[in-house]
Amino acid sequence: MKIQDLLHQTRDAMRPEEAYALLVAITAKLKSGGSLDEITVSQPRHREVLPLLEGSAKALLALEPVERFRTLTSFFASPAAERTDLGWLREEAVEQIIDMIDGAMSVRFSHVASFVPCLTYAHRMSLAGKTPSVRFTWINERECQLMRDMATALDLEDIITVELAWPWERKVSGDADVEVVLPPFMMPIKHLATVPNRTLGLLGLEEGRKARLNVETVSIADAIENTRGRVILCVPEGELFRMVGTEPVARRALLDSGRLQAVMGVPSGMIFANTWVKTSLLVISAADATSNAVRFIDLGHGTLSQKGRRGRAEILDDVSWSDILKGEAPDDRTLARDVTRDEIIENNTVLVPERYLNVGTREQIDALLAQCDVAELSEAVDLVRPVTISADEEGEYKLFEAAPGDVNERGFISTPKREITVDRAKYNKAFNQQLRPGDVLLSIKGTVGVVGLVPNDVPREGEKTIWTAGQSLMILRPKKRVNMSSLALYEYLSNDTVQDYIKSIAGGAAIQTIAMKDLKSFAIPVPDEKTVRAIEESFAERQAIFNRIDTLKMKLVDVRGRGWPHRLLNRSNPIKDS
Repeated sequence: MKIQDLLHQTRDAMRPEEAYALLVAITAKLKSGGSLDEITVSQPRHREVLPLLEGSAKALLALEPVERFRTLTSFFASPAAERTDLGWLREEAVEQIIDMIDGAMSVRFSHVASFVPCLTYAHRMSLAGKTPSVRFTWINERECQLMRDMATALDLEDIITVELAWPWERKVSGDADVEVVLPPFMMPIKHLATVPNRTLGLLGLEEGRKARLNVETVSIADAIENTRGRVILCVPEGELFRMVGTEPVARRALLDSGRLQAVMGVPSGMIFANTWVKTSLLVISAADATSNAVRFIDLGHGTLSQKGRRGRAEILDDVSWSDILKGEAPDDRTLARDVTRDEIIENNTVLVPERYLNVGTREQIDALLAQCDVAELSEAVDLVRPVTISADEEGEYKLFEAAPGDVNERGFISTPKREITVDRAKYNKAFNQQLRPGDVLLSIKGTVGVVGLVPNDVPREGEKTIWTAGQSLMILRPKKRVNMSSLALYEYLSNDTVQDYIKSIAGGAAIQTIAMKDLKSFAIPVPDEKTVRAIEESFAERQAIFNRIDTLKMKLVDVRGRGWPHRLLNRSNPIKDS
């Protein structure tokens, strides 16, 4: 039988996910010998399909366990499941996560996204003749009941137990050998009272104190404070990058514990089918297996994955994530690299794998910096972060707000496309972020790394029309006492190798961002006067080439315009050929 065909037949009475849950509940009742009279439905019209679902349930129970499992779990790969919280994980990713559990006899699966891995692991172990202790922990009663019914329908009721609670509450005692934690992305915790005081304390929070706290951060703290076995924890990239609030505190505590074994960077769409958010798997070792090094792994590397449907990265056949965790790190340091705790702390505890696997780029840059005087960016320039300025319809002043798209091919900021009018107060507010000759703009949010020079003919201070910068840009204003050349700074930041490095230090779950801490400490060369003169000559030569290109483009337009039919059709008063 095909689940999709059945759900199609019931579509007029209920939604597919409702029909599926009801089918599983009926199957569980028949399997356990219960009465179907105990089945409750939310609406009277749902009873119309009960006979159809009962017949399908009996057909399911007549199947062999392997075929019954395949039939029931096929729902989770359907479009209907993608509209719920149950159909997130791609089948290939589930296989890899199960492989990483490595046959443990006590496993705890947390949060609704672990639903399918939990079922699949219990089923595989059952087929092997083993009866591990498998626990599914989540706060939603409807989804917990579905797990109970699935366990019964699939002959797994002696293996799977269900705990209705927030995973960090730890209402059921006992350490699992392995925990698989797949929390919802960036879900805020509204009631801190559910989090044990010891866990809050690890994050530097006191009982009763209000704080911004998300599920991923608490999951990291919970793993450190309350587990003894291995933990496989999935988090969005932003959790490994953000420098405010409790996130950096949790990362530092994880590093200090010595239990962080690996960070596996996962391309968007490789694990979760219905999101493009980049994620990472944190592999946390057992409490008695600490280490001073962390293995960073790029699961999107060309030897492990390929571009598949809709541009998503897909896992190559015969690739094993578990094998990459074991033994010596491979020779290819862009694939995996063991990084010391000290190096990670030097990088502000950022745990984004790309930062540590761009070794070729970093070595090239380090070789250049070794030949020059070097300064941190904050020592050489004032970093001006633009603030939002709203428009006033009756304003007497005009602001042109620059964006990354306003940087032209010559490297200069063209007249910004966004134009707003403001009153005197907002005009004064815009004074500090008014663009001035010599300013260099760097995009630090969204399209990270775009660099542009402010031209000399930009409107000056006091004019009624001025140029400013949008919030995605940072104004780099060279300090006079340092004598940093704006042109040298532009040339360095716009170099292809440096651009690759800039992109590698950006992070963020959905929108890439360079952290202020990283920007301030960004090392830049400070060239001597002779080198600056050479830079200016080279730049002037390029501008002369652009001038010749512009002349040729104009000539090209003129020549084309004199040919047929352009000569006739492009005139306001066309004439006929004689």
